[in-house]
Amino acid sequence: MPRCPCRSLLPLLLILVVVSPVAGQQAPESSSPAQLDPNSSTSASARADRPKIGVALEGGGALGLAHIGVLQWFEDHHIPIDYIAGTSMGGLVGGLYATGKSPEQLRELVEQQNWDILIGGETQYQDLSFRRKEDLRAYPNSLVVGLKDGLTLPAGLNAGQEISLLIDHETLPYSRLSSFDQLPIPFRCVATDLVSGKEVVFQDGSLAKAMRATMSIPGLFSPIRDGDKVYVDGGLVRNLPTDVVRKMGADIVIAVHLETAPVKPEDLQSLFSVLGRSVDVVIRENEIRGLSAADLIVNVDLRDFTSLDYPKAKLIMDRGASAAGDKSRILMPYSLNDADWKRCLAARDERKQSLIPTPHFVRVEGASPEARKQLERSLQSLVDKPIDTQSLEAILNRLTGTGRYESSGYRVVEGNGQAGLIVTVHEKTYAPPTLQFGFEMDGSESDNAHFTLASRLTLMDISGYRSEWRTDVLFGATYGVASELYRPFTASSRWFFAPHADAGDTNFYVYRKSDPLAEYRVARANIGGDLGYGFGRFAEARAGYEVGYLNARLQLGTPQFSSVEGRTGDFKVHFLIDHTDDPVFPRRGFGVETTFRWFDSSPGATGPFPIMQLIVRHFQRITRPASLFVAAEGGSTFGYRGTEIPQFFLGGPLRLSAYGTNELFGNQYYAFRIGYLHEIASLPPFLGKKVYAVGTYEFGKMYGFANQSTFPNDVAVGVIAQTAFGPFFIGESIGDTGHQKWFFQLGRVF
Repeated sequence: MPRCPCRSLLPLLLILVVVSPVAGQQAPESSSPAQLDPNSSTSASARADRPKIGVALEGGGALGLAHIGVLQWFEDHHIPIDYIAGTSMGGLVGGLYATGKSPEQLRELVEQQNWDILIGGETQYQDLSFRRKEDLRAYPNSLVVGLKDGLTLPAGLNAGQEISLLIDHETLPYSRLSSFDQLPIPFRCVATDLVSGKEVVFQDGSLAKAMRATMSIPGLFSPIRDGDKVYVDGGLVRNLPTDVVRKMGADIVIAVHLETAPVKPEDLQSLFSVLGRSVDVVIRENEIRGLSAADLIVNVDLRDFTSLDYPKAKLIMDRGASAAGDKSRILMPYSLNDADWKRCLAARDERKQSLIPTPHFVRVEGASPEARKQLERSLQSLVDKPIDTQSLEAILNRLTGTGRYESSGYRVVEGNGQAGLIVTVHEKTYAPPTLQFGFEMDGSESDNAHFTLASRLTLMDISGYRSEWRTDVLFGATYGVASELYRPFTASSRWFFAPHADAGDTNFYVYRKSDPLAEYRVARANIGGDLGYGFGRFAEARAGYEVGYLNARLQLGTPQFSSVEGRTGDFKVHFLIDHTDDPVFPRRGFGVETTFRWFDSSPGATGPFPIMQLIVRHFQRITRPASLFVAAEGGSTFGYRGTEIPQFFLGGPLRLSAYGTNELFGNQYYAFRIGYLHEIASLPPFLGKKVYAVGTYEFGKMYGFANQSTFPNDVAVGVIAQTAFGPFFIGESIGDTGHQKWFFQLGRVF
């Protein structure tokens, strides 16, 4: 089993086991059919009845990309392939090759892919609905479970949306196949039916479904469900399907075996590594059977790679071509002369299908009746127009971005003598409702860190289609509960109303440099309602009134402002635009958020007063690993001073980082931050995403209260890791007038 840096995690170990070829196994050179005279001048085509050649491609994750190099060598040397079968990545490569794609086209396809997205499996942030973006901004991690049938985890870390769309796109002209024998090269792939525990060899039906099923790596990709069958990766039962190729009619079966580094005793120390290796032994046994059934074996030496080395795709593909070249002595007797090779290619070309008919109807499958009606209505613009796959896939990605479906796909069918477009959605089997978990550790002051746990319960369609009831519970440094019912006016309306209520209790600290000055305990409770309008996925405006209670009282230290208690009441207008590409580490895009409030009642205030705050952010990618960003914010009570308590605070990480927490406070302020973000590493899959170095220059000004500031500014540097539990930020900042400190945070950053 190829080793990877995250082998200590059970889910990833199982993934690597399933997609890994036999670790360290050296396959035999060949069996007797390969012992033809390599010096004979008689080519395979010169014989009246040349042997039919079949190729079996092994599963192996990223290692399976070596098959493309092997196929390239075969074509360069005119080795015909009459039948092809594969498992997992071998099934994906073999299936695409069987549709008539050349190895050059497969290379290009591989190099075009963003493997972080394909393997990570998350719907891209910009494709999420506005509500789901709110979820990720509040809970920037992947810790989500379903409550549909009790507390349930997803069936896979990756729902397979991106890889499914890739397969749908590449196989669309073959949507109406009745048999895989009708492909330019007859094809088979192997999956495992988890219900029966037996292998399933796909030879007809949906080519896209078959290819998606064969690579449904347990734990990584969600399984494919088809009636009472649940399909996962075929590597569990037949990782090298040489017998399948033989049954297709091949006289000569060539196995492509992916040779990996042997497992060392010192690697088998933990429970997870022992369990992973135990499963690997089971896989090894079925691979040995596959090797023994082959006539020729091409061993690809991949001991320097792991099954997750997708960024090294070019090197892996080149290694495959080199391995085939090493077997040229036993392969060249099957080479065709130029004339016969051209006839072979012409025969394949005759079976290629490239025509995609214009759909005259659209039908949605897999959704509830109400959702199907709404979706089919929204897709009517696709009828009687040539299929634009790029636009269609964008629509489907936004569909999964609503959070209702784990994946979606498309195909062309015939119905009543007309071509039609079928859009298939796969509802989440475990949700809704969903339960999200969050962690927030605030080390703004390194000697006084605070930890808060949070959870968000979301129920959908609780008060009509598209309605949501969302409830947050927090405990730790902050205790609180907040709940909101989001209710569109109609099933398709952008207008909505949202009654809400919240209550909480938290400590509020004021520091000067690193010295604590005061600790307040702040308790709040509010109830209100909003009327709003959603501008698609990127913006929302809402206005409403809320009434509540505020109690801010000094617990320790020297008073920095008055303790207050009493009723609050305010009219609020809020507007938010989010055109960034990530909730935590935007690399490009912009965001704007502004809130205006008119307080008719506030404890200690001498009368009604207005307050407004504006935050603007812009991120610009300048190279593949690097981005620049600028953020500006400001707020004001428009000259009103009788608020009794300050309305704005500065000081803390990325809000004048070198200053003490809430050191600067008042009723009017501005702050600017200019920074540079540079990718420096990638975390192991499913432990996180990227690690960045960040540097910022900050400056600001606070007005209108007792401790008016001069011109505070600082420089901060740090490292941010995008972990599965949320972003972790550790840094140090040096500012003016002796301000300096280091800090850390787990939770929201920007």
